[in-house]
Amino acid sequence: MAISLPIYNLGSSPTISNLTSEISSLSGTTGIQNQSDPASFDNLLGKSMTLLNETQNASDAATQSLIMGNSENLHDVMIKATEAQLALDLAVQVRNKSLEAFNEIKNMQF
Repeated sequence: MAISLPIYNLGSSPTISNLTSEISSLSGTTGIQNQSDPASFDNLLGKSMTLLNETQNASDAATQSLIMGNSENLHDVMIKATEAQLALDLAVQVRNKSLEAFNEIKNMQF
């Protein structure tokens, strides 16, 4: 069963498109995968956290550039800030759902 998520690309940020393509490539895989597999959950989570960090850093750099007067394009800065906020919100929701699933499994009685 393939899951399709609406992911809106607000700009030409390569980090969002990389994450989108990574999720799309995993939507058709099933079964248990070993940890050396590049498509394992551990690798996907690590890459996602790296992309989240890069998105946050790009937003910070764009904001600082605007403050210092090096950039006059407020529109691009706001897009980068929104992308960073959405990426952080997604990471928090994934964390919350993961903890919820862990607690569900922990409370199961056999």
